[in-house]
Amino acid sequence: MTAYAAEPYIGQFLFKYEGDSVYRMIVSDSNSLSWACIQGPEKGANGIEKPERFKVADNIYFVSWVEKTGINVSQVINLNTRKVHATIIDGKQRYVISGDIVREK
Repeated sequence: MTAYAAEPYIGQFLFKYEGDSVYRMIVSDSNSLSWACIQGPEKGANGIEKPERFKVADNIYFVSWVEKTGINVSQVINLNTRKVHATIIDGKQRYVISGDIVREK
């Protein structure tokens, strides 16, 4: 199946990752998304990003961006199963995490 650029999944979500980190993700248009860590070691961190998005299948998206700190984030967001899988690259460190998605709005 070929991935193609997609309109974003619109809404406000909580991404509850393993290890007790919770991020609020707000997607209101196709050009940006905002995030804020509301629980966990990075509590208080936040950003507004201009991601690349591709629709992989119905309600499944690949999303990727580079934060102002240089951290690379890639996510597979499955709204069918309400799961998120992410790879975060910070310098030479790579983290692979998974979590649950809760729609707030």
